[in-house]
Amino acid sequence: MKQIVAIQNGLGNQMFDYAFYLALKRIYPKARITTYLFARRCDHNGLEIDKIFSLPLSEQIRDRILMRIYRKLYYLSKKQTFKGIFGRYILKLLYNLHMGLCMEKPEIPYQGAQSYIWNRKYKVFWGGWMSEKWFLPIKEEIRKCFSFDLQKLSPKSAKLLEELSQTETNSISIHVRRGDYLKNPQYFDICNTVYYRKAIGLIKEKTDNARFYVFSDDIQWVKENLELPQNTVYVNWNMKTDSWQDMCLMSHCRHHIIANSTFSWWGAWLNKNEKKIVICPKMFSRTENLVNVMPDEWIKI
Repeated sequence: MKQIVAIQNGLGNQMFDYAFYLALKRIYPKARITTYLFARRCDHNGLEIDKIFSLPLSEQIRDRILMRIYRKLYYLSKKQTFKGIFGRYILKLLYNLHMGLCMEKPEIPYQGAQSYIWNRKYKVFWGGWMSEKWFLPIKEEIRKCFSFDLQKLSPKSAKLLEELSQTETNSISIHVRRGDYLKNPQYFDICNTVYYRKAIGLIKEKTDNARFYVFSDDIQWVKENLELPQNTVYVNWNMKTDSWQDMCLMSHCRHHIIANSTFSWWGAWLNKNEKKIVICPKMFSRTENLVNVMPDEWIKI
């Protein structure tokens, strides 16, 4: 049986899923991917990873059908009724038949999760896989896959990229995500004014001649709540399907202050500067113990 990885959610999550898929292929060379979940729920700008990075996402109809079945069984298994008992029984039966559904369990330490994940009884992998530890052995392959086509940048973004490439200052990206987080208690207010003020103060201590580049869906909030130098650049023109350009521009800054967001996580991770400083929140979510999200060398506050 061939293993299947489900890709879902926004661009940052799609990138984690695809990176996990490439890592899985080292164990199961015939592993495949499915985008079925986008037919059920279209987050943010929908499926983007194929268009932005020109990645092949060809899939088989039977994989979509199989994912539909597993999805229904999973939600059935969560019910505290006879249907829930039935759903759990079927999922256990499928596992014993080497066709199990593997849902990511972030509370399991990575060392223990390895044997859990590479268990050959699993057929379908559905989760976030938000840790570089899954794909560190192939990190250069991942970087190559997630190379931005700079020819696709808008004139305004291309001009800023040129500035970032030529400047002698220490360019610092700051990502402030509000928008959809305002109504999501799981993620909201983790990166608040206290976090950003501490991060800005710390990065000033560690760098000379710093210039800040703010990427946010709420620039007005940033201007009203964070004390930033007069020469700060506010990037607010990459909206909706152009938002990937923000990630691209972030990756060309020298150092980073990120949010509890997979979007800015990738913006920092894709930066090739070996001496980069990345400041991140020590907590990613209020409801899940996502202890492996941030790389060990990043500064957590």
